[in-house]
Amino acid sequence: MKLASDSFRNRSAIPAPHAHGDGGNLHPQLRWSEVPAGVSSLALLCMDADAPANGADVLHWAVVDIPPGLHALAAGALPCAAQATLHGVPLRQGRNDYGGYGYHGPLPPPNNKHHYIFRLYALDVPRLALPADFTCADVLDAMYGHIVDEAQLIGTYQRN
Repeated sequence: MKLASDSFRNRSAIPAPHAHGDGGNLHPQLRWSEVPAGVSSLALLCMDADAPANGADVLHWAVVDIPPGLHALAAGALPCAAQATLHGVPLRQGRNDYGGYGYHGPLPPPNNKHHYIFRLYALDVPRLALPADFTCADVLDAMYGHIVDEAQLIGTYQRN
């Protein structure tokens, strides 16, 4: 499976419109390909690998119930809400580690470059068993044993 973006290249800077404090806090455009046959759904997470909280990555975004036939998210297509609809398809977004629903863009301390990992998971279940008010960490737990494949895209962000 492959994950890419028209908003930024792998291991390059994420533009300010996709940052929290410096821009519009719009999630970047993402597209994926080569999803394995037989996959029932996809899940997308974004985490800051350079800001460990209690020994774990800081989670910025979780989207679940993505149908395998969907191959992209336009930049800013999903609102910061628990429920979202894209092309008539209902999707669920979890609480990020900042307490809000949906995408929370990069916001590292000034003069510190952080790496943001966007990871797409191909799952063998059509819907993850999650509580109504789930967190990104809940998604990680619910996916255990259901991951068929995964792909990642890394972007960096630094505030001056």
